[in-house]
Amino acid sequence: MVTLTVPDNYGAVIGLALGAIPVLGFFHGTVVTGLRQDAKVPYPHTYATVEQCKSNPKAEQFNCAQRAHANFLENASQTMLFTLVAGLKYPQLATALGAAWLLSRSLYLYGYVYSGKPQGKGRFLGGFFWLAQGALWGLSVFGVGKELLSF
Repeated sequence: MVTLTVPDNYGAVIGLALGAIPVLGFFHGTVVTGLRQDAKVPYPHTYATVEQCKSNPKAEQFNCAQRAHANFLENASQTMLFTLVAGLKYPQLATALGAAWLLSRSLYLYGYVYSGKPQGKGRFLGGFFWLAQGALWGLSVFGVGKELLSF
């Protein structure tokens, strides 16, 4: 039988991983939905065409928002898991790295959608989320490995 003991300050880890990160995902969806009508991209189409983007700057902005949201969805679930696992051994560090990831993802969205830079190049403003995500992965592997080796 395996007993899982969570640290006293694990609540912050849970709040970030299962609270703040999903809220940012909801915000991403709200941004995309808000831009869809001005972009004139009807459902079920996911993106505006190249022709639409050439004739309507809002279509390009919608595509940037849609891509930022898709990239968020591609990375959020694993980051939530890494935060929860890393937080079992390193709760304060996992919370800090998760908060850094959340901040950088917010900057990524802002830069991608609202910077006005061509081809979504404003996203580089928040591109350091990869560092926080990688560090959370490393902490997860290190923490689990450390526990497995102690048996």
